[in-house]
Amino acid sequence: MAWSLSSDFSLIHNPSSVWSYGSKPVGHHISGTFSLFTHLDREPSVGDIVAWFGGDSVWYTKWLGVYYNTRPTAINLKEPAGNIIAFTANGVGMHPGNDGRFSVVRFTAPTDGNYALDVTFTHIHNCSSNTGVYIVYNNLIELAGVGDSKSLFKSIDAVKSNESIDFIVGVGLDNIFNCDLILSRVDVRLLENSTKETPTNTSLTSLTNENKTKDPVIAGSIGIILGLVISAILFYVYYRYRKNKQNINTPGAMNSDHEVVG
Repeated sequence: MAWSLSSDFSLIHNPSSVWSYGSKPVGHHISGTFSLFTHLDREPSVGDIVAWFGGDSVWYTKWLGVYYNTRPTAINLKEPAGNIIAFTANGVGMHPGNDGRFSVVRFTAPTDGNYALDVTFTHIHNCSSNTGVYIVYNNLIELAGVGDSKSLFKSIDAVKSNESIDFIVGVGLDNIFNCDLILSRVDVRLLENSTKETPTNTSLTSLTNENKTKDPVIAGSIGIILGLVISAILFYVYYRYRKNKQNINTPGAMNSDHEVVG
């Protein structure tokens, strides 16, 4: 099983499937409360670029949002200030707010397992500056990249169903939000051994139960055989005893040393 932020991007629902688009509040604690964006708006001039925003944001004001190029081809978008934004085909962009809030894409695990992350963050403003990019899981924060571009390959083990992994873009070391639109390629894959673990354990359990069922049968068979052997020995001893007694009571019988008795 695999999921792609770009291929799965929803123009209708938030959240949609495993993906949610939203924000986190100002401050250094990027593990803070996650808030969903509420509406999708099209860029006024081109229209092929859309963005999920919160209730207080629209195009070219505050900037906080998750952006998407609906075209299967690249688009160079010129903003009112004159800066160029280079969107790749079906690319997803994330931009922090001018007030310091973080732009967040959240992945919610659909099942228990180990997950592999393949992530690339790249500046797409031609006026690009420093940007902070983070991945947060289970309140553990990883600095994924600061600067022009950063790729990350990572495995997160023992993720539980409905737990979340957050991909976050915020202002960088310069503490300036301008030109911080980041192209975010996020691909998540459930590792195959996660799905094979349970059947393997089940097979082992079945095998153990089968062995437990067989053990009493084997033990019973051994007991019967042992009983028969002991009975045969006792019968032979009794037979020899009777035979010897008969020889003693019979005149002219020979003992084992060929001596005449009587």
